[in-house]
Amino acid sequence: METEQRIVRYVDMIMRASEEEDMKVEGYALKFDRETVIGGKWGWREKIARTALDGAELNNVVFNFNHSFDSVLARTTNQSLQLSVDSIGLKVAAGIVDTSIGRDVFKLIKDGLVTQMSFQAVVKKSKWTFVEDGSDELDLREITEFGRFFDVSAVTLPAYEDTTISARSEELVYRQRQLFERQIQKLNQILGGK
Repeated sequence: METEQRIVRYVDMIMRASEEEDMKVEGYALKFDRETVIGGKWGWREKIARTALDGAELNNVVFNFNHSFDSVLARTTNQSLQLSVDSIGLKVAAGIVDTSIGRDVFKLIKDGLVTQMSFQAVVKKSKWTFVEDGSDELDLREITEFGRFFDVSAVTLPAYEDTTISARSEELVYRQRQLFERQIQKLNQILGGK
């Protein structure tokens, strides 16, 4: 029997900041069937099954900055944060609260300085596919069922790389992705990777 495990996963997220004064952002906190590597070359590959959110508890979730519960920006219980599941993944729409941290984080997203997102949730079930042939390929963990979601956060560093937070043009997103990929290459060189 698998035990429940609370995880934090950093993801790139497609997020748009409105040009209006109401500080609204929207996008995806996670996407289904997209692989990422957790833990580098000593870790594993991970992806989220399309059914993983079917029974997830999404009724008391906060939108934070860098997972700090001292920087609550929106919340599902007052409907300033709305989460919905569609064929792509977990869609996020938030009206950020008008506080100093709220204004600061909104500006960081709008100006393209914060370009990723993360989530924190309980994994109720997952299945592993272990590589047995001696190759360098990493084992695969597929998350098949989530329990409670605690937060979705705008963050400075992600784990899942398939989407981005953005408030401007596709050109800016492309430049940010290039910068991020260069940073990953440098980290891999430092760690002795390829």
